[in-house]
Amino acid sequence: MELLEWVISNELKRIRLEYELEETVAIPQVDSKSLKLPGFGELTIEKGKAMRVSRGIASRLADSGLVRLGEEPITLKDVAAMRWLEASEEGLIKLPDYFYIKAAKLAQTHKDDKKNMIQNDLQEIIDIRVRKILKLVFLKDPPTGILEKLQPEEKFLYNLLKEALNGWRRGLMYTDG
Repeated sequence: MELLEWVISNELKRIRLEYELEETVAIPQVDSKSLKLPGFGELTIEKGKAMRVSRGIASRLADSGLVRLGEEPITLKDVAAMRWLEASEEGLIKLPDYFYIKAAKLAQTHKDDKKNMIQNDLQEIIDIRVRKILKLVFLKDPPTGILEKLQPEEKFLYNLLKEALNGWRRGLMYTDG
């Protein structure tokens, strides 16, 4: 079990790292400036001139007020809408890319009631989607296009469960003698 927890933890860390390293648009909000970034060298920014940098760097520059992110952040209403849609649909809906990471970050920016609302909606989305994924695991072949609706974390879970179930089935059919 410890090995399984380690594998799951490391895969979720890998997905978060992939998210942070993915390029995004940042729009400088200050006059021309040259910044030295550890491990990345020198970066020159010009006010209003969009640039592509990794999301991790863009987020830190945005936190310092130097840039505005070009991508729309996920909102409390977005999370609530996704919960409602997921609960009302028989199949999986297509969530925004990296939805879980963005929703968790959104929850961290709020306090008390709003944070609880986001976490409750997110937990309900997770519970509903896990039930739907479990149904998919038992199908010989999933319906066309359904796996594209899975988030990276969910694809990992689907593949892990599918392989575990298939291995368990094979083990039941094996005899020693």
